[in-house]
Amino acid sequence: MVAFVGDMLGLGALALPSVFARLGWLPASVLLAACALGALYSGRLFTAMAQQVPDVKVFDDFGGRAMGRAGRRLVYATIYAAILLNPVLLHLTSAEALEHSLPEARFHRTFAPIVVACLMAPLSQVRKLHDISTASVLGTLAMVWALLVTAVQLCGRNVTEHPKTHIVAPVTKDKVSQIFVAVLDAVFAFGGQENWVRFLMGMKATRDFPKAVVYVIAFMTVCYYLFGGVGYVRLGTQFEFDRPVTSILPANLWSSLANAGLLAHCIIAYMININIWTQLVLHVIAPQYDSGALGMSHAKGRGAWALVSLAGIAVSCLGAILLPYFDILAAIMGALGNLVAAYALPALFVLKLMGDTLPKWERTLCKVIIPVSVLLSIIGIIFSITALVQREEEL
Repeated sequence: MVAFVGDMLGLGALALPSVFARLGWLPASVLLAACALGALYSGRLFTAMAQQVPDVKVFDDFGGRAMGRAGRRLVYATIYAAILLNPVLLHLTSAEALEHSLPEARFHRTFAPIVVACLMAPLSQVRKLHDISTASVLGTLAMVWALLVTAVQLCGRNVTEHPKTHIVAPVTKDKVSQIFVAVLDAVFAFGGQENWVRFLMGMKATRDFPKAVVYVIAFMTVCYYLFGGVGYVRLGTQFEFDRPVTSILPANLWSSLANAGLLAHCIIAYMININIWTQLVLHVIAPQYDSGALGMSHAKGRGAWALVSLAGIAVSCLGAILLPYFDILAAIMGALGNLVAAYALPALFVLKLMGDTLPKWERTLCKVIIPVSVLLSIIGIIFSITALVQREEEL
């Protein structure tokens, strides 16, 4: 359960004060509730798929069983594409956390990402995911620590005498793209479903998975309402939306400790994600060099692993330097991966695997979920790119 919470409770929380600031109290509250309910139903879909094909190991196995090669390609083009983007967001957040955990060092904007890349280069050579996942508990505790200290700091911070908040934030033509960014940031905060298969397969009874989802989502939702609400009350709209909220704290010891906890969480998450990234790339473009084909100690396998993992870190470092916008990167990932991973593809695969046995209401619901999720994903990507262009033009 701790590992499950650690996988779900992550970087998305750091964008929640900006979600409230962009939307206002009522829309943001409704949005978080909708995301929580959606995640609960997503757990039901995953359980149904697992019970129908209990021998799967990865997400694309569901696609293969449901739709053959076309199903696998859908997973590759959406969910796995989002997995490839995740190290960029982790690299950016690690660099931000490093800068603010050592404020006296006064890192140049491009220097902190390079330091993170140098730190990650040797860590990325750990090839057994099991060796990394044992540290996930520490990563979870570090994230909880970072959120707790940040919330306490926000409560005690004298930002303005009366931070301005709205029941419903005013909407102008140039803010439409920002509204979609906020929606997708919330979706991203409740994301992580692409990793649910490994939790399912690790359970003795897959029928208990929905119960685990209920506990985890309930805990996350309470944390998200509290953290987002505290941030909005204390900051209003007077802060930089494009940065994680930990980066706008006043420079002091507690701010450094909060960012140190965030950095520890990001490094552990980065190790896991670059491991998955490397395995995925080798599996797709050079399966003859993956660890399964050559063995963990084979020189060619080690060389291929080093080349791909270091290339992934270099690309992530470059992305963090060129696109230092935490909120927009999270929104793009929410649109590209989380909507599809949590809703569209699970609903599609369930219909293909067991459509005849589903009750009529659920067949209808799945048929509604698929186009709505895809449409929101497409619109979200368009408006995220629009927001990115607007941000660049403002510089």
